[in-house]
Amino acid sequence: MQIFFYILFFIFFQIAFSMELIKVKENIFMVKGISSLPSKENRGFISNAYAVKTKEGWVVIDSLSTPELAKEFISLLKKEYNKPIKYLVITHYHLDHYFGASEFKKEKAIILAHKNLNNLYEEGYLDTYLENIKKIFGDIFKNVRLVKPNITVKDRYSFSLGDKKFIVLSMTPAHTNTDIVVYLPEEKVLFAGDLVYKNRIPFVGDTFSNSKNWLKVLSQMKNMDINIILAGHNEPLDKSAIYFTYRYISFLREEILKMKDEDIEYDKIKEKLQNTEWSRYPMFKVFHNKNIYKIYNDLDFEF
Repeated sequence: MQIFFYILFFIFFQIAFSMELIKVKENIFMVKGISSLPSKENRGFISNAYAVKTKEGWVVIDSLSTPELAKEFISLLKKEYNKPIKYLVITHYHLDHYFGASEFKKEKAIILAHKNLNNLYEEGYLDTYLENIKKIFGDIFKNVRLVKPNITVKDRYSFSLGDKKFIVLSMTPAHTNTDIVVYLPEEKVLFAGDLVYKNRIPFVGDTFSNSKNWLKVLSQMKNMDINIILAGHNEPLDKSAIYFTYRYISFLREEILKMKDEDIEYDKIKEKLQNTEWSRYPMFKVFHNKNIYKIYNDLDFEF
C-alpha cells in the first residue's frame, strides 16, 4: 500500500510540474511555472517564460531557473517552429528569470539585459548570489553557469526581427535594480517581468528594490497602450493587475509610515499588518514580512 502511494505521489508531481507550451495569441507562447519556492519536486519551475515567433526565429523573454528547464523550453520551441533562438531578454537578475541563460548562449542567442545586471556580473555579486542559492536549495542549481549579456540597456533599446518590433524599456529601480520590460507596440503586449501581479503578493524585499520608484513605474505602465500583460508569474493579465500591485505596495508604505510617525516599534508594526485583506493571497507567508522589513528601513532614507 505504501509503495502504491509513493507511485501515485511520483506520478502526480511529474504531471503537476511538467512543462507545456501554451499559445497566448498568434505567434506568442508561454510556459507557466507554479507559485512556490524552488524544490526538488517542482525542479525550480516557479516562473513563466515567453517566446515570440518571427519569420527569422524566436525572441525569448526570460530563461527559467536552470539549464535543464531552459533546455526543455528550447526543445518545445523548436518542436513548435524549427527556427533559431535569436534573442534572449532577461527581465531581471533573479534566479527564476536568469539562471537558465547558459543554454541560450549555446544556441548562439543574443542575450540582452539591463546594464546593472552586467555590473552585478562583473563585480562578482551574482557569483555570491548563486552560491547562496545553492546553499539554500541544494542540487537544483548545481549546473547553473552564469553568463554575461551581449547587449545592455540603460534607458531604452529597440530592435526588429522578421516582422516584429521590440521595445525594451528600463524600469529600475523597482522590484530590483535590473528591471526591464519588453513592449510589442503592434500587438499592444507588455512582458513585465516581476513588476506586475494579480491576486499574488509581490516581492518587495530584494536588496535593490525601491518601493517608491516602483509606484512611479506602475503609474507609467498605466499610461501605456496595453491589451495584454505577460508577467513573470500569473496567467496573462490586463491592466487591472497594475492597480492590484500598486494598491498592495502603496498600502504597505502608507501604513508603515503612519505607524512610524506614531513611534510604534517595528515588531508591533509587523504584528498589526498580518491580518489584512492581503493575507489570503498566495506567497503572503513567504514574502509579506520581508516586504514590511524592507519598506520599514527604506522609509528612513527617503526624502
